[in-house]
This record gives sequence, structure tokens and C-alpha cells, in this order.
Amino acid sequence: MRKKWLVLILLVIGLGVTSAFILHSYKNFKVQQGFVPLPLSFDPYTSVSTYDWNGNMVSIEGGFVKGKIADNSNQESLLLRSLSPTPVVSFKSGIKKSYGIRLENVNPAMIKTRDQIGNLKAIDPHTISFTVDLQANQLKTIKFELSAQENPEVIMLGDNRNGYGTFSNIIDQVNAIKPAFVVDNGDLVYGGEPNRYRLFYETVSKLQVPLYTTLGNHDIRENGLPIYTELFGPAYYSFDYLKNHFIFLDSSRGWTEKTAISPEQYRWLEADLQNAQDKRIFVVSHIPPTDPRANVTPNTYPESQKTGVLQKLMNKLSGTSDIDHAFNDKAEAKKFEDLMTKYKVDTVFLSHIHSFFSFVRGNVRYIITGGAGAELLSEGSEYHYIRVHITDDENYLEIVELPSPPNQIIDRYWAAAQLFLSSTYKEYSSLVLAIGLFLVLILGWILWVLRLKWWPFLKKLGRWIYEVAKLSILKYKEIVRNK
Repeated sequence: MRKKWLVLILLVIGLGVTSAFILHSYKNFKVQQGFVPLPLSFDPYTSVSTYDWNGNMVSIEGGFVKGKIADNSNQESLLLRSLSPTPVVSFKSGIKKSYGIRLENVNPAMIKTRDQIGNLKAIDPHTISFTVDLQANQLKTIKFELSAQENPEVIMLGDNRNGYGTFSNIIDQVNAIKPAFVVDNGDLVYGGEPNRYRLFYETVSKLQVPLYTTLGNHDIRENGLPIYTELFGPAYYSFDYLKNHFIFLDSSRGWTEKTAISPEQYRWLEADLQNAQDKRIFVVSHIPPTDPRANVTPNTYPESQKTGVLQKLMNKLSGTSDIDHAFNDKAEAKKFEDLMTKYKVDTVFLSHIHSFFSFVRGNVRYIITGGAGAELLSEGSEYHYIRVHITDDENYLEIVELPSPPNQIIDRYWAAAQLFLSSTYKEYSSLVLAIGLFLVLILGWILWVLRLKWWPFLKKLGRWIYEVAKLSILKYKEIVRNK
């Protein structure tokens, strides 16, 4: 009896330790060693983020102050993330100081500056570091620009979610193409849990060019917005690139709420469109204002939020191909499309629907590209991304397709099931392994407790197999001799 209790106690202790490890790993997502995030400070009207660093003001236009980071020698630097191909970093010193700066989300091989800075070096394929020595009350501005050999091509993709195999394949191809930058227009992850963002962050760390993102409805699930903000910054922003203006919008609420884009964001959007009338304008968002497909069923998700926990879970899992994936408020959809037409937007890039569509409304081209890895449940859909070739006078698209499930609905559901199983293991590997270990321990404990019942039978079975084998050998030898 004591042995039984001892085994049970060991099992409980093992489960407790494993659970604590999983919980710690789940809740604690460190971007990198020595990194301490800072609260987001970003003005979308000026694209400026400013931080008071012990009485010394550091600002970045076309980016945001992400946090502080210390190296192995405990030397502290300020980590900035670029949200533009041509960020500008400014300093206003209060005291004589040597500033250590890291600037991420740039391509060290393509970005340069004509301003004098010290110790400029590449830390990894998308981060540079440098130092600036300033006297007291000195002002300094550092403007970064793209080098002459920069490729004006841009890659557009969306809805990679938990399709890590396809998404990794795209990243490898992008690194070979070497475009100016990549745009991911939402649903970076299947859910906003820290471990899922950790896996996405590790995956895109292989990119050798800048990545600009916007929020999808899956990215804000499970309270994912704070993690997204810590990693990628503001929900909406814009920048100039050559003679083009790119606007990134947050429509992530549009799947579960009545309004997709907030009134505050609409005010900023119209002001930004007005200021960009001398450029060709591209708008990037996640949820389309209008679903281009015919015979879709209404989206009742906002109303179903009032139902029970089980029904909410089923709703999460059932956002499939035949539901209207556009704005819930058709008046808001018209308002959005009228704005695009009024300000002569060239192209609106969207995703949310796991397929490719191209259509025109009010003289504005709308492109839906949702094939970067999420499940494909509609016949005719293929995994893909888009190469946007930009010239001074025009832009044209090239769709690059990747290996996809066979064009039969049963094959696509089977492929989707395999995708979810493989991604669950990747996203929750610690949990899956812990559950497997726990089940093995439980099975071992059950076998130990019931050993008096199965062990005698197992011994008899083994004895029977031995006797049968021995008899078979004797009979075989006897038959051979008779020959």
C-alpha cells in the first residue's frame, strides 16, 4: 500500500513541476536576452516615436522606440524598430553622452547614411548597431536611405497563421528574390498566445529584408494585441517609398464586432490620404470591406458572442469558406470604399479570405491575397504570394503559387487537419510532450497497481510462446531428417 501511495505522490509532483514549467514558458516571452520593452509611444500623424533617455531625447521618424537591450558586457543600448524604408533618428542631448543604438527591421546590405556615426555594424540580417557621441545640449539627426542597388520590388502576402511549412518556403524564396521589403497583411498567428507569437517571431527572424505588418482578427485573439504591440508597434501607420505611399490599417475587429475601423483611425486615414495626393497610394489592411464571392452566408459572429463558452469555441473553429468575410456593417463598407475612390487610391491589399481575388470598385483595384500558409478549404484556392513590381509610371503583379492540396474538398479538409495537428505540436511542443510523459507515467502506475492480475497471465503467455517455439523447432528438425 505504501508503494502505491509513493508512486501516486511522485506522479503528482511530476505533474506539478511540468505544469509550472509549461505555465512559465507560456506566459514569459522574452524577445531576446537582455531586452526590456518600453511602453509604445508613437504619433501616427507624424510617424514619430520619442523616448526620454535619462534627460536625453531620442526620436525616430518612421519607426518606434521598442526597448532597452544590454549586451554581454552590460552595455545598454536603445532598440529602435523601423516602420519605413528610410527612417530618421534624432538626438537632443542634455549631457555629454555616447549613445548606443540598435536599429532593427532594416537590411544592413541595402541601407546607408551620409551622416557621421561611429562603429556602424550589422548584428544580424535585419539589425544594425551604431554609436553617436554628443556634447551637452547638442542636436543631431541621422537620415537613413536605401542604396542604389536596392530592388524596388515588394512582396505581399497574408494569412500565414499556422502554416509554418508553406510560410518558411515563402521566406526562403523571398530571401532569394531580395525585394525592398515584405508586407504581411494580417493573421500572423492562429491565436495571440505568447508561444504562438514566439514561434512566428522565430520564423520571420530568418527574413533578410524588412517586414511590415498589420493586424488580423486571429492576432488579437487571447489578448494578443499587447504582444503584437511589443513586437511590431502601432496598429496603424504609413510611410513613403520612392514615389509611392503605403498606408497600414487595423481592421482586426471587423470579424467579431460591428465596426471594423475605429472613428479615430478614420480621422487619421483621411488626413493621411490628403497629404499623400502627390504620390501613388497603396492601402494595406486585413478584412475586406466587401466579400467578392457570391452566395456567402451572413456572418453572425458578433451576435453569437452572447452565447455560452462551448458555442464561442465552436464559432472560433468554424470561420470557414462560406461565411461572409467582409465588414459586418455594410454602411461602413461603403464609407471605406468611397474614401478609397475619393482619394484615388491605386490598390488596396487585403487578406482574411484564404484565396486570391482581384476586383475593381469605384476605379480602385482591390487585391485579396490570403494564401501564405493557413488552411485552404475552398476549391480552386492555392498557396501563393504576390510580387509587386514597381516602376516610376506603374506597378504590376506577379502571383507565385506554391505546392497546395489537391483540388478536391475532402483532400483540402484532410490537409487542413494535418496542418492543425502539426502546428499544434509546434506551438505547444512542451505541452504535448508533457501530456505524453504524464500519460506514460499514468499507464505505468496502472500497470504497477494491477501487476498481480496481469503479470501471472503474462508469464503463462510467455511460457506458452516458448513451448510452441521449442516444439516447432523440434518438428522442423524431425521433418528435415526424414527427407
